[in-house]
Amino acid sequence: MSTGSDRVPERRSRIHLVRHGEVDPAWKGRIYGGLDVDLAPEGRQRFVDLAPQASGSSITAVYSSGLARAVHGASCFAEVLELEVVQDQRFNEIDRGDWGGLSTEEIDQRWPGGLEAYKADPGGYRGHGGESFVDLHARTWPALQELALRHVGEEVLLVCHAQVIRVLAAGLLGVPMEESLRMMLSHGGITTFDRFSDDVWVLQSLNAETLRGSSWGGRYRKP
Repeated sequence: MSTGSDRVPERRSRIHLVRHGEVDPAWKGRIYGGLDVDLAPEGRQRFVDLAPQASGSSITAVYSSGLARAVHGASCFAEVLELEVVQDQRFNEIDRGDWGGLSTEEIDQRWPGGLEAYKADPGGYRGHGGESFVDLHARTWPALQELALRHVGEEVLLVCHAQVIRVLAAGLLGVPMEESLRMMLSHGGITTFDRFSDDVWVLQSLNAETLRGSSWGGRYRKP
């Protein structure tokens, strides 16, 4: 006889997080983080090519951060799905403070030892006057929870940024924020989170090339 404890909680929300396209090569070797930088032509084309796979999907809403490189990708998906893009600045990339726009050589000159201090504690470092990984998680996790509760029973897509996706995945998995740097995310890579009825979150896929469209994966491993 089945008891209440035998029941597997139902999936309530599915959120696809997609990293934006490649940025203008003028920014190669420079720290940009939360700065609003332009996309490279290939970064724009990437989402023109990627978005059609959403046709016929169950996605009911499309979100982006407030940065243009994410808004572009979200707009490509929204056009295919005949939806409007909703921007939410809480999903903007990490604020690198005074380091924004600088090369590592320039940072070394202006903040001797700063990069070493960051590498020693990337989860908590704020010496540049911007955000730490812990700060970024504190900003983005409540926004993700809100998104899931707003779309109970639905599937939504959010185009945002590498470190945003990393810290959200690290928090979901319960690993230290500095370990998020072990997650390699491609431009256009798709990471999928499921939220269940008991408020447990599951990482269904990380940096996938295609949208997860089925109920693949679950809460418990069976023998």
